[in-house]
Amino acid sequence: MLRRDKFECVECGKPCNPDEADIHHLLPRSAGGGDEPSNLITLCDGCHAAHHPKLSAGLARRAIERWAVRLALWLDRQGSVSEQSESFGPGLRLFGLDRFRDGQLPVVQAALTGRSLLVVSPTGFGKTLCFQLPAVLRRGVSVVVSPLKALMGEQVSSLLRRKIPSSFINSDIGPDEKRLRYWLLASNSFKLLYVAPERFFVRNAHEQEQLRSVRPAFLVIDEAHCVDQWGRDFRPEYGRLKEVREALGSPPVLAFTATAGQEMQERILASLGIPDAQVFVRGVDRPNIALLRWSVPVDERPGVIAQLCGIRLPGKGKVMIFVPTRKIGEALQKHLSEEGLKTPFYHSQLSGAWEREQLLKRFSGESRPEVDRIICTSAFGMGLDIKNVRMVIHWQYPSSIEDYLQEFGRAGRDGEASVAVLLHDRSNARRDIGLLQFMAGRAVQNAQLSRAEALAASNHKVAQIDRMARLTTTHGCFREALVGYFTGPRRPVRRSFSTWLLELVFADRGVRQQKVVCCDACQQRLIDRQGALAFVIKVLGE
Repeated sequence: MLRRDKFECVECGKPCNPDEADIHHLLPRSAGGGDEPSNLITLCDGCHAAHHPKLSAGLARRAIERWAVRLALWLDRQGSVSEQSESFGPGLRLFGLDRFRDGQLPVVQAALTGRSLLVVSPTGFGKTLCFQLPAVLRRGVSVVVSPLKALMGEQVSSLLRRKIPSSFINSDIGPDEKRLRYWLLASNSFKLLYVAPERFFVRNAHEQEQLRSVRPAFLVIDEAHCVDQWGRDFRPEYGRLKEVREALGSPPVLAFTATAGQEMQERILASLGIPDAQVFVRGVDRPNIALLRWSVPVDERPGVIAQLCGIRLPGKGKVMIFVPTRKIGEALQKHLSEEGLKTPFYHSQLSGAWEREQLLKRFSGESRPEVDRIICTSAFGMGLDIKNVRMVIHWQYPSSIEDYLQEFGRAGRDGEASVAVLLHDRSNARRDIGLLQFMAGRAVQNAQLSRAEALAASNHKVAQIDRMARLTTTHGCFREALVGYFTGPRRPVRRSFSTWLLELVFADRGVRQQKVVCCDACQQRLIDRQGALAFVIKVLGE
């Protein structure tokens, strides 16, 4: 149509390049008009908008997006803007979105320029879009390494609902279905293919050859902390992804994890063979969450937790209490019940999936009677994503700083003032450390490793526990020490004008986070004068 109309608007005669020209139906489809050439004409943006007054804002927005990207490309001197940026608007709408969340755009930009990267950001950042959108905008298939079958099925189902051709290959599908999927893969019929790392090392040589012959646009490593943790313990294939990347033609690697300190970041990048990858750390500093370390002997902790649970929280706020073991959780549950604070316990030994689901619905407010407090073990507590959690309490510090970031980050996901209370015993730290070391030893034994591997894994876990213990007892600002563990010394980040322009057009500024008092070290005078409980009450505004 454009060539037929000589790249000119048939109404105003204005010359149009292919990116500015629109194809208009003389008789709308809703009135029975078809796509035959006689029913189609070329119009410029302005004339097209005049024909569709109800869509004028949307058409104008697309014109603004196009010009913003062109200007950003023209001004770009750092090679940070890709030509695929012109498709950001349609790409976002394909995923049912209007704009990027705060922090997503720089990640997508870096991916589209062909760089390998590692993104460290807590749950809720929207990491999935950061690899799915580049995969859609780039030619060819992208291979996604994912640890869980359920996660593969969930993401593929979501993509198929968006009409994005995707699939997974795992042991749940039969041989005929698997054969068909490999044929479709060889025919370049998928945009994303999800597999577990073990799939590259199956005994079937033909299947290995079919998968390793793919030349993907990206190799995506979802839940990249598994490379460091599981690659050493009970899923060694995670430690061989460098070999997989080389077999696939060394495509750019997009690695994503919810939490990884600087040392773990370096180990992940070294294991993947991309030591020079760009690292993005997002969402570590949560200014709306006040951090309190409270030295309390073990036998006094049930009483302290009862006091904390007795504080009236604003806005129907909720409380999460993390415990290290089921035995401690049951004892705490009994104590709170005796204090008139009946609190359910969310853990793996509940009678069934239905009971766990109902408890989760009651805590989220979707079912009655509603629950305002919940005790949970670390593994199950991480599955709870409730926006109005106002207080997270830790019975003791967890086994790593990475775990702590994830767990206290359950609080204040709506940006409102919240508090994280970490109980410990400064005078008898060995008791907490001993329990964590015992649990770590059991985990290493269950992994069935060789003697050398078991020793290395055990030493690594002990080092993580000691690092968390030292952070808990540091005398300086707790927030600064925590953020520094993940990001290193803070450096001012200067955005180019091109990046600023694209963020203005395509991205949100993110959830406004209410700033609260920093931490116990920064409010030591208040704590010395009125006590730790007063610190919590001040933060929550009661």
